Amino acid sequence: MAVIIERKERRLIPNWRTFSTTISLGELDSSLISPIAKPDLSIEDYIEDFYENETIPFAADLISAAVVNGFTDNENVKNAAKFILDRQNQVTQTQYDISKNILSTNENSFECSIDKITIKELESCLPEQEYRLRIQQLKKHVIDFQHNSIAWVELSRCYSILGQEKQAIKSMKIAVQLAPNNRFVLRCAVRLFSHYDELELAHDILRKNNITNFDPWLMSAEISVANLRGRNSRFIKKGIDLVNSKKLSPFSITELASSIGTIELLSGNRKKSRKMFGKSLVEPNDNSLAQIKWVLNNKDKSLIDDEQINLQTKHSFEAKAISNFYDKKLIDALNNTCQWFCDMPFSKRPVIMGSGIADILDNRSLSIEFLKLGLMAHANDAQMLNNIAYYLALDNNTRDALSYLEKAKTQGTSKTKVVNICLTATDGLICFRKNKYEEGRNKYLKAIEQTTSKNDEYLHRIAILNYAREEILAKTDKIESVMQLVDKIPELDEDNHISIKKLKSEVTELYKEHKQKTSPHI
Repeated sequence: MAVIIERKERRLIPNWRTFSTTISLGELDSSLISPIAKPDLSIEDYIEDFYENETIPFAADLISAAVVNGFTDNENVKNAAKFILDRQNQVTQTQYDISKNILSTNENSFECSIDKITIKELESCLPEQEYRLRIQQLKKHVIDFQHNSIAWVELSRCYSILGQEKQAIKSMKIAVQLAPNNRFVLRCAVRLFSHYDELELAHDILRKNNITNFDPWLMSAEISVANLRGRNSRFIKKGIDLVNSKKLSPFSITELASSIGTIELLSGNRKKSRKMFGKSLVEPNDNSLAQIKWVLNNKDKSLIDDEQINLQTKHSFEAKAISNFYDKKLIDALNNTCQWFCDMPFSKRPVIMGSGIADILDNRSLSIEFLKLGLMAHANDAQMLNNIAYYLALDNNTRDALSYLEKAKTQGTSKTKVVNICLTATDGLICFRKNKYEEGRNKYLKAIEQTTSKNDEYLHRIAILNYAREEILAKTDKIESVMQLVDKIPELDEDNHISIKKLKSEVTELYKEHKQKTSPHI
């Protein structure tokens, strides 16, 4: 079986985008306190060298520097790209491809227009080959300019998108060494290290850094990482003072207020939490919006008036996807999840959510496509591999389903309790579809038995419903007994998961059809 939508705890871990995109979102602006050092990313020297020499090597150096530092819309860069394209027979394939990309759009060549992307264009928005080309250019650039910390961060991001963990971590560590006080570098490092469950490393670069005492963006990240580690942050009191100081812009404190609001809510201080979330929503960013949406749908539905939340903030795809999903606007939810995934192609959560929504919309082939794209960054992720096996088995493709399941079992990473239960249940599904009913029954019953605690209520219901469906389809003599388990699942209200409602409805309909076919005609 598959967990359709993860209800994992969410914290204000910084989002990670390219340097140029982060600048455009205003997250590197001064917070009206200690200014944040930004590297000199001028490409003027490259431009001068190109016009003085007008040769392919100088043109190639210019377009390489432009790609690395986010200046691909510069007219001089476009001239260099045209120069290269006019000499197609004299340049390398990489030089030609990058020049063509620069001239193909006014946007960053390697960043699709994600504010307009839909599921139909999802695969083209994550061109693996372009990321590999960019890595080539970045590696060349950091050899020539080893002290460019931003280039090392961009290299790390490309590696993480392609699932190359060791290279991503190594590149990021170099960036931190080069720029230990740079907000962009530190926030990207926190995201990367958290992404690979290196929470202690993520925490250390913040709690031991003096700049965290003054920067609300770093303070927010430290508070969130400390909480994920089960630690009490020493910055909470300072953070509250900063939020209440009125010396900082509302935008600069949005994540800090949201981080503190989350901690207060988890500690049972609802009044203080409401106050902090209110301050975070004065001028939110995409991360603080997604956090309050997660809180409202998973922790406290009445904490903030949902109608007061403006989702028009730039790149607020995650918040919109969550909002659409719980409002049962599933097509909108799916499209926003696609945009979220293109925005954060190294992240697992949009993959699981997008594939789950596609399944609810009865498009299992799309679910599988979504998950396979996710494997680019998470090649051996046990949950993704299990979910692919689950959807393939539902389509009676047991051979391929078994292949993915075996890979999840033998090579799979991130095997949590939930994932292991899902693997057992998916194994049961495959057995049923191969007419091995007794073996499949035993595996489903094992999964059900492992989900009897209160905390596993959602998983327990999903396991029962999946099991019931298979007994009915197999026309076994266990149908009535399993339907007794189904009948114990209470009527689902709006707070229950939509996937349970859908699955129970399908099982109930299958049972009715079975009874009609087996009941004696009068």
